[in-house]
Amino acid sequence: MKIQRSDLVLYGVASLFAILAVGLVYSYVENRVAEVESKTEVKTVTVIEKPELRSIVVASRDLYRGEVIEAADMKILMVPTEGVVAEGVVVDPNAVIGHITKQPIYAGEWLIDKKFGLQGEKQGRIESLLEPGMRAMRIPVSAESGLLGMLNPSDHVDVISVFESADGKRMISRTILQNIEVLSIGQVNRMGSLTEKQNEQANDRKHGEAFVKASMVALNVNTFEAEQLALAINVGAIHLALRAPEDVDVVKTDGVNVQVIERSKQRPPKYKPKQERDVIQIMQGDNVQEVITQ
Repeated sequence: MKIQRSDLVLYGVASLFAILAVGLVYSYVENRVAEVESKTEVKTVTVIEKPELRSIVVASRDLYRGEVIEAADMKILMVPTEGVVAEGVVVDPNAVIGHITKQPIYAGEWLIDKKFGLQGEKQGRIESLLEPGMRAMRIPVSAESGLLGMLNPSDHVDVISVFESADGKRMISRTILQNIEVLSIGQVNRMGSLTEKQNEQANDRKHGEAFVKASMVALNVNTFEAEQLALAINVGAIHLALRAPEDVDVVKTDGVNVQVIERSKQRPPKYKPKQERDVIQIMQGDNVQEVITQ
């Protein structure tokens, strides 16, 4: 059978339309797939390398200044190595057992060797809390002058001395030391408790009343401050004034005498008192209404 020229043209046109139809269908399918993919949320999973961990020692409970560290006071925590940037981090709990805490350590806090004092025979003694160049000096105070009952170890106080002037003509009150740390109070240790023997002694003295009034307070001072304290104790009376924890400023003061007190004006109240207001009763028939005038 002989194919004519007109048939070839027809076949060519049909093939062209077939190719065009396939292209259109393919393009339509691609567009639909792209549209569906754009509306579909793609979850990206990021694979990271497991970090290298190291053990550190943390406090299992609150530790107070002057306490002896025991095994039950610590626990091990695993943390990424790159997260340990502080120097002196304790990694072996056996290295700090029996040491003295030189400052408060709170539960969950990392243990750092700079926060520990001596170990062995001196543990629990005042000298284990002293920095180089500092001295512990005990001063006699009463329940009124020494804040007994509200003062705690690690508090900071100002020392006020009341003494007679050099010419003997007037009494002077002056703050001689400021922001001084309290190491201990009376026979109370840094844990805030009394031994059994001390309890018996306190009970023998009218249930501890005389024991408290005759108490002593140990302060953390340097040599010059200790000399000032010794002189103030011998020439007059001393009083302690408690500071707020955040108050570390040193206040300049020249002290006061009786004449200054006589001339001083009363400090105005922090809040002005409310003014008295008149109440007027208004009667309307059986109704009585009270109106306060401004």
